[in-house]
Amino acid sequence: MKIETQKLPKNILEAKVTLSEEEMKPFYLKALEKIAASFTLPGFRRGAAPLPLVRLEVGEYKITDEAVSLAIEEKYGEIIKKLNVEIAAPPQVALEKVAPENELIFKLNFALIPKVKLANFKKIKTKKEISEIKEEEIKKFLENLQESRAKQIRKESPGVIGDLVKADIEMFFEGATLENGTQKDAVFILGKNYYLKEFSQNLVDAKINEMREFALDYPSDYLDKKLAGKRIDFKVKIKEIFSRELPPLDDSFAQSLGGFKNIEELKNQIKNNLLEEKKGKTEQKFELEILKEIAGQSEFEEIPNILIEKELTKMMIEMEESVKNILKLEFSDYLNMMKKTKDELKKEFVPQAEERIKAALIIREVALKEKINVEEKELEEEKERLKRIYADKKEILDSLDKEDFKNYLENTIINRKTIEYLKKICA
Repeated sequence: MKIETQKLPKNILEAKVTLSEEEMKPFYLKALEKIAASFTLPGFRRGAAPLPLVRLEVGEYKITDEAVSLAIEEKYGEIIKKLNVEIAAPPQVALEKVAPENELIFKLNFALIPKVKLANFKKIKTKKEISEIKEEEIKKFLENLQESRAKQIRKESPGVIGDLVKADIEMFFEGATLENGTQKDAVFILGKNYYLKEFSQNLVDAKINEMREFALDYPSDYLDKKLAGKRIDFKVKIKEIFSRELPPLDDSFAQSLGGFKNIEELKNQIKNNLLEEKKGKTEQKFELEILKEIAGQSEFEEIPNILIEKELTKMMIEMEESVKNILKLEFSDYLNMMKKTKDELKKEFVPQAEERIKAALIIREVALKEKINVEEKELEEEKERLKRIYADKKEILDSLDKEDFKNYLENTIINRKTIEYLKKICA
């Protein structure tokens, strides 16, 4: 077997492989035997037809196709071993010379894991923010809790600030109804920012079954790009109005939530919860700043397109989940609001994808340099933890003992330990 290599742009290694006619002979025979094993010929039971007759029946090109597949599959491991490279993804295969009972020439294009010339990360120092909770944050959380438990009382009198209103809303631009601009039974609180703050002002004193018509001027930097900088006409028909009675923030309110003796105990719990959440965000920000600082002082080989594409796919999945769970929107509706296509959004994400890949490469390189590894005990402890979490998920439990999952788990633990190591020395 002859292998010729050539380095291509974007960290691609091209390997031109030649298998001589002599080296290919066993694969032609294996291919013929494989085809014959499932071939049916009149007068012979399935798989029992003589090889020469099978060859005549199926033709040389079908045998050659099978021989090529068998040869590449069998020689792949040997090729990787001889090249002695770390690949980021399965290679692209291109056949150059294929002919029955002849030599085989093919090319494999390997996307390589980029090498990193690490900065002296032990000299890098990054300051971590102090996590603290202000009284205003506790107050705001309490008020939201209070709002969620407001008592609603249907009323016949006109709406005032603080009332909950159910209405049908229509939106128009230059006389035409906006796409997704009609809402039936929309529910909102007068005085809260729904669309724009002026929206509520135009509905104060409106009565049940009354139709209000007005226009709002949207700022040029408004999130929904199809509304930004435009004057939008509204038709709002009031269907129901409810006054809202907020419960007093006292000991009884705290006790109604269960597990609290008084309002002070509730406030302390809120403070602790908010602090834990903020600490988590602070730690995450600290980690990102460390990796960004190291990346800025390190040197990287070119990142193959396939790695960027894989990271972009992952980011798009994360984005879709975030839009669905946090914004409560379908992703297609979000894209319409932003006036972007998926491809346009992915293009904008490319710099961030490259940053994430560089961060992963840094973690990998630091782990190798500092010999950070995983003990068998750590793997078992992590598996036991996952078994407790997913006790009722049979598919996940079945995968825990598989080799590929073990490798994934090992990498996850190494990444976690490496991040903790960097946080200690860079603080």
